[in-house]
Amino acid sequence: MRIIAGQRRGHKFDGPKDQLTRPTSDLVREAIFNILGEAIDGMLVVDLFAGTGAIGLEALSRGADRAIFVERNRGNFALIRRNIATLRYEDRASVISQDAYRWAKAFVAEDAEPVAVFIDPPYADYDDHPDRVRKLLETLIASLPDGSILAAESRRKLDSEVLPDPESWDIRRYGGTQVAIRTVGDPERFAESESQFEEDEAEGEERSVDGDA
Repeated sequence: MRIIAGQRRGHKFDGPKDQLTRPTSDLVREAIFNILGEAIDGMLVVDLFAGTGAIGLEALSRGADRAIFVERNRGNFALIRRNIATLRYEDRASVISQDAYRWAKAFVAEDAEPVAVFIDPPYADYDDHPDRVRKLLETLIASLPDGSILAAESRRKLDSEVLPDPESWDIRRYGGTQVAIRTVGDPERFAESESQFEEDEAEGEERSVDGDA
């Protein structure tokens, strides 16, 4: 695996060793950060269901100030720590071994500075427990400071069953993956008058059963 752009562009890091964790494809990862642009510069980034840590590491390379990785799988927890060391981000990153749903319930922002939170639950959670995913998003919307960014990724359709106030999200499709992005306190920042779907080829659709990338 590799960093796509920014300070560590082209630098490689380790992917998963098992068949359960399937990292977000380069195409989808690049698309997410192209949408966000410079919005994450200087921000605290939280990578929930972090998997390999690819999303948070990409954010650091592109100008995020700090990153928190939340991952309950012990193997992936160790993998993220190795990848942080490989890319020399030890002073800007921390890894929390905890269930992401529990972490979100307990999260309290240290100050009023915006936070960027990337949410990539196991795809089975969207199918089997959509109410749980929706509650997670509602909790974050209520607790994050204004100006914070939420980005969710899913293989299923992201609609009102999962997304609170779905018209406030910019929803796009890349191959078999959907991405939804919104800003807390300013939902129009990324939302369009109608949800936009972009059909791109996402070769080797990658994603995680036990977490994200």
